[in-house]
Amino acid sequence: MKAIVKKYNLKDNSQAKDTIKYWEEKSITHKLEVLESLREDAVKMGLYPDFDETKPRLQRVYKITSLTRS
Repeated sequence: MKAIVKKYNLKDNSQAKDTIKYWEEKSITHKLEVLESLREDAVKMGLYPDFDETKPRLQRVYKITSLTRS
């Protein structure tokens, strides 16, 4: 994969549009991996001093209540 670097003028708002387009093209799995990486980095940098991996956390629970077909 070839890296692409773009330069933007600070007065130009096309960077926001390009960023939105970039993330819309990514899969939800990739987005979650990036989010988890950012969270881990924030914990390592000490931005969350009260964070403790040994404390129990909320369990994620979901239930499919109905399945509709179109």
